[in-house]
Amino acid sequence: MRLLRLVCVLLVAGALALGIRAERASTGRPRPNVLLVSIDSLRADHLGSYGYERPTSPTIDRLASEGALFEKAIAPAPWTVPSHMTMLTALPPEVHGVTSHRKALSPAAVTLAEVLRRAGYATAAFVSGPTVMAHYGFAQGFTVFDESTAERDSYRSQTGITSPALVELVGDYLEEWDREGRRAPFFVFLHMWDVHYDYAPPAPFDRMFDPDYAGGMSFTDFERNQGIQPNMDPRDLQHLVALYDGEIRWTDENLGRVIDRLRELGVLDDTIVVVTSDHGDEFFEHGLKGHSKTLYDEVLHVPLVVRYPRRIPFGRRVPEQVRLMDVAPTIVGLAGVEPPERFGVDREEMPAPYGWVDLTPWIARRTPRAFAQELPAFSMATALFGPQWSMRTNAGKLIRFASGRGAELYDLAHDPRERDNLYGSGNEGPLLQVLAPGFEDWQGIWKVLPARAVERTPSRTHEARLRALGYVE
Repeated sequence: MRLLRLVCVLLVAGALALGIRAERASTGRPRPNVLLVSIDSLRADHLGSYGYERPTSPTIDRLASEGALFEKAIAPAPWTVPSHMTMLTALPPEVHGVTSHRKALSPAAVTLAEVLRRAGYATAAFVSGPTVMAHYGFAQGFTVFDESTAERDSYRSQTGITSPALVELVGDYLEEWDREGRRAPFFVFLHMWDVHYDYAPPAPFDRMFDPDYAGGMSFTDFERNQGIQPNMDPRDLQHLVALYDGEIRWTDENLGRVIDRLRELGVLDDTIVVVTSDHGDEFFEHGLKGHSKTLYDEVLHVPLVVRYPRRIPFGRRVPEQVRLMDVAPTIVGLAGVEPPERFGVDREEMPAPYGWVDLTPWIARRTPRAFAQELPAFSMATALFGPQWSMRTNAGKLIRFASGRGAELYDLAHDPRERDNLYGSGNEGPLLQVLAPGFEDWQGIWKVLPARAVERTPSRTHEARLRALGYVE
């Protein structure tokens, strides 16, 4: 660990010694720092700022109250690799192509880290899960890419506690950045893994939300544990959810330490802080557990909070739907950086509203205004039922399967829990008339675009990690 930290320090010092300087944004001030935090497996409806009754997220809630909260942020995939790749490239999974553990991002694609590094940023990533490692292409554009907390055996990738190590690594990086004279703004990508199953938070978080549980059930080995199934004792399921909530609170407290460090350095208000997630987890709402299998909102609806008081008014809530595809362009826009032509998908190839959108004009205003155009969210999954795709709007969702299972249609305005499948019922109404053509347009667009992925051969160790997590049969 000490050796890795020394390498990080030397890389930062070397980059600064090359004379990297912050360009100035259009405001005349130096460019802001950027902290992008992705909390793996975090569903939006388990946070206080999204209406949850348990106090799981005081740090995130405070950031939301001091910035903008997007009420409907939708992930492009229900599992980590493709969703994070979209977050960092502004490319949908169908286009970046990194949709399995045997794919990696092509060097020809342009990442958020590359855009910011070219604009004078010192770029660093600290990741803690086996599905956000360098061999997928996630290191592209980062001067420092620290995956030491992800380099663990297959069992510990489920049960290990990683947040304190991450906080220490980020603290060391910021300390060195400060010691070297803050010669460049930083872009730090922080991937926090502890919310991901197994749900085994340390004390007192393991009993914080269900102190009276007296059952003897084991909740380890989440995916292969046959006791965690749809007909399990409701009391045991209640405790399982409480453990998940305990993981959120534990991770939120560690995130608070990173925020406190920025405050101590006096740079919190000069830093764009973005907190989001790659996907959520399901607890048998539709008969299944975990993630990667379905395209329902329990796995696709993720939090998205952006704090930057230099440009974003406190307490902004955005009711319109947005996508994780929009996160990187919005960071670039808030930072005042001009994205290169090859960032994301060319507008002529994927016109609005199908391509990415910089959300800055809607959150960096004193007076809120409605979106000029609705942003449809397209998502895809490949596990369990074979390939499936969804199109979601504020009003409804259409899910289609490649396996001949037909389709599903939900009126989200009247059925937000997606219980009543209207497809084939004769009650589709105008929903299908709107969603079906949009779905066809989307598939027509991405099918003619070249994928930005290359083949890779995973190691046996990595395959074992993914098998333990239920990603590989």
